[in-house]
Amino acid sequence: MTRTPTPNPRKQIRKWVSSEPVQTWLAPLATWFALMVLALLLGAWYAQSLSPTPKQATWMDWSMVMVVVLISTVLCLAIWRLLRINRKELRHIHRLSQFNALLAQINQTIAQTPDETRLLQRSCDLAVELAHLKLAWIGKPDAEGTIQFLASAGEQKYLDGIFISIREDLPEGHGPTGQCWRVKLPVFGSSKEDVDRLAPWSGPSKRFGLRSCAALPIYRNTQPWAVLAVYHEENGVFETDLQEILEELARDVGYGLDYIDLLSRERAAVAMNESLLNNTTAGMALVSYPDRVIVKANQRLADLWGYSRASDFVGQSIQTLLGDNHVIRKKTGALYQTVLTQGQAEARDVPYQRADGTTIYMDLTAGRIDRDMADRIIMTWTVVDVTERHQLAKNWIRQALADPLTELANRRALDDEMEHAIARAHRHHSTLVVCMLDLDGFKEINDIYGHETGDQVLKATARRLERIMRKSDFIARIGGDEFVLLIEGETSPPELEMIFGAIESVISEPIILSNHATVTLGVSMGVCLYPSAEVAGSDTLLRYADRALYESKAHKSDRLRYWVQHGEAVPRRSNTHQLLLKQGGVEVFYQPILDTRHKKIVAIEALARLRSSDSHIIYPKEFLPQITADDTTDLSRLVLTQALADLKVLDDKGWFLDVSFNLSPQSFATHCVSWLSDVIERSGIDPSRITAEILESDDFLERDSALVALHAIRKIGIRLALDDVGSAYSSLLRLKELPVDKVKLDQGFVRTLEKYPQDLHFVRAIQDLATELKVDLVVEGVETEDVLDAMLTMGVQYLQGHVISQPLPLRALEDFLAHFELSPVELPTTLFGFYASTMVSHGTRKKMIMINPAELNLETLPDGRRCREHEIMRRFGYGDESDLVRSHNLYHQALGAVIDLDMRSRSDSDWEAMEEAFSSFTQSILVEWGSEPHNHKPKIA
Repeated sequence: MTRTPTPNPRKQIRKWVSSEPVQTWLAPLATWFALMVLALLLGAWYAQSLSPTPKQATWMDWSMVMVVVLISTVLCLAIWRLLRINRKELRHIHRLSQFNALLAQINQTIAQTPDETRLLQRSCDLAVELAHLKLAWIGKPDAEGTIQFLASAGEQKYLDGIFISIREDLPEGHGPTGQCWRVKLPVFGSSKEDVDRLAPWSGPSKRFGLRSCAALPIYRNTQPWAVLAVYHEENGVFETDLQEILEELARDVGYGLDYIDLLSRERAAVAMNESLLNNTTAGMALVSYPDRVIVKANQRLADLWGYSRASDFVGQSIQTLLGDNHVIRKKTGALYQTVLTQGQAEARDVPYQRADGTTIYMDLTAGRIDRDMADRIIMTWTVVDVTERHQLAKNWIRQALADPLTELANRRALDDEMEHAIARAHRHHSTLVVCMLDLDGFKEINDIYGHETGDQVLKATARRLERIMRKSDFIARIGGDEFVLLIEGETSPPELEMIFGAIESVISEPIILSNHATVTLGVSMGVCLYPSAEVAGSDTLLRYADRALYESKAHKSDRLRYWVQHGEAVPRRSNTHQLLLKQGGVEVFYQPILDTRHKKIVAIEALARLRSSDSHIIYPKEFLPQITADDTTDLSRLVLTQALADLKVLDDKGWFLDVSFNLSPQSFATHCVSWLSDVIERSGIDPSRITAEILESDDFLERDSALVALHAIRKIGIRLALDDVGSAYSSLLRLKELPVDKVKLDQGFVRTLEKYPQDLHFVRAIQDLATELKVDLVVEGVETEDVLDAMLTMGVQYLQGHVISQPLPLRALEDFLAHFELSPVELPTTLFGFYASTMVSHGTRKKMIMINPAELNLETLPDGRRCREHEIMRRFGYGDESDLVRSHNLYHQALGAVIDLDMRSRSDSDWEAMEEAFSSFTQSILVEWGSEPHNHKPKIA
């Protein structure tokens, strides 16, 4: 009896730790743990440094620790994620190259292996050896539907005693092999459903580590003949590109079997010819040596060589008949010597030009018989016409390197040619031009007329490119409507422009379809030149050409030409908005900024507008996407110049205001400070009255170069504002590092406050942040009386928005300033403002409870009637019996319970009860606010 070995726990643990999944997670986990320990140690030190005794450390100190822990965790996960993505991509590229190498070796094996068994076994061996598959086998179903294995490699013990069927009525017929045979299509699997389908073999699969599988039909003489099954140790390996390679591999094995069948038929024919000389299908002749004269021949040889009778060439030298072709000399040169030494010899695929001028391909088999009466050595020549086989092999090669639709070279052929072209350019010190072009409008043609019409268009385009390109040029289709052109030689820029012009002209010609419809295409092209300092190889050349193509397509509407060279800017023509900018169509409007503490307008923001020829006003959201970074810089300069001139006009009339203008980070450069200084100096305006607003949403602020640019601008004396705060969280993290004087809350965020009132907490948080950083906060986008009341109640000092004033031209601004007055009303004036007030009050009370509850009035706090909010509700007309007042009283009772407990020991349940009571109270406010008539609210401004 065999004794089962006792498993070694230490070896199992070592194997588990070294496994790939554990290693994948172990590294980031260890890094995270180390960061956590470091963060906790730093946090403990920080808390200790702030507190003389441990008891005085507050929750805020430890919250800083938790923030550090959270940031460390996010950073670790982000780094791990990037490493995982990069590793997965590299592994995929490596695997793809392995499978391509496998396909190439399989094709070479097909050409060199005339034996079926050797072909099948060699295919399995190569699959395991080159593609690193765990198992590969080829099986054929017998009469009972049971798979009989013809060849296998890899984990062959998996196949011992295994039962696989193609019958649907058996569980063993529901696996990938059975399904592949029945549907006559490849089956790829590694999902949960695929595992369930492998239930009869799940045990062996787990034991041998087979996690992904694929089954592909092998066709022989156009009929399903066998199944190729491959297995991999990883999940989800067989992605789309690998599936295509495996499908092509299965097809090539089928072609190889067809080729073997053809060879078998030829060998059978030769055997028959030997027994039936007169009825043979092969040409036969007796040739004397050393004079190499044909002594005798059969009629079949005459037919093969294009003669009416064998007597027409009997007595002639074989060399005269075969000609002086160097290919023939190479293939037949050693034929005679081999026959003399070994008794027989063979020459395959020998080209021969028949008497009628056509070329056939022959297999020549020569054997020695004996000497004749003239003491000459007599050899037998057997000639078999293998033109069909040669053409089939040629077709296989063409299919492997050609696009089946257009018959142009495919991506594999392009990769080979690129290496040769680069070598030639290097050797001859010449230029290689790589052009990647894409058909504009092809997708629309496909969608309207269908894929068959799209195929017609691609074929027509291929033929047109072949017609105009030189013989030395190379054309390939690499997928979809993308083509690649390789242009070699000493090609000057004018010659290239002529070639590119011809390409555009021929592609733009109308194409008449089979249904007599006419379509017209455009073209976009990216160009990369070799040699170039940036280019290291063929992959880089194609990638840069593709990048240039992308730039060309991105600027189809305003480009000057259809092609873009890598490393050069896209030549563009000016659009309508750029023309207006250059022709003086810029107008400056001003939106007032209200100082709520001093109850007056203290500043204006200068906003650019374009006025079209028909006096239509064009707003920034329309024209900014259509202009360049240089245009944006010019626009900022024009706006600032006009704004400073208008500021002097306002000064003369007694309105001493500050002005702000928008400065895009795209405009930051060394000359930015120069033109800013020049404009301000010529205006005579004090720089401290000027604020440059920089968009917070631009990633420029995340670069270290931003600090250099901002400090340089600050040295001029103007102030800096961070605009649209809240649209990019990352810049909030760097706010403490940026030399800004004020921040402006994103108006898109403020405009939705009535829809999402809870977002007032964020406004409060930004308000507190600005106070701590000692920067001014401007809330823009205040467009309703409710939001204005809420901002005034919360104590926001600077407000901007349509409820105060919309952007105005200078004359209208003067009229506004002359009549503006902030009404002296008791706040809040609306229930929405009351909601904001209660939110602020509640936050203050919570802080006091947590920090120093003794400062609170413990006698009055539980009584809601002694709260200011009670007076406000009475002013709004809500009596003691109203739901709103009752929910307010319940809230104060819950506050009193928390305070009473806090003096002894805090209870989480009472704290939660207090929060629930406050939530109920504020919800009641919002319900009342939503039901009141909004058109009867008192106007503040």
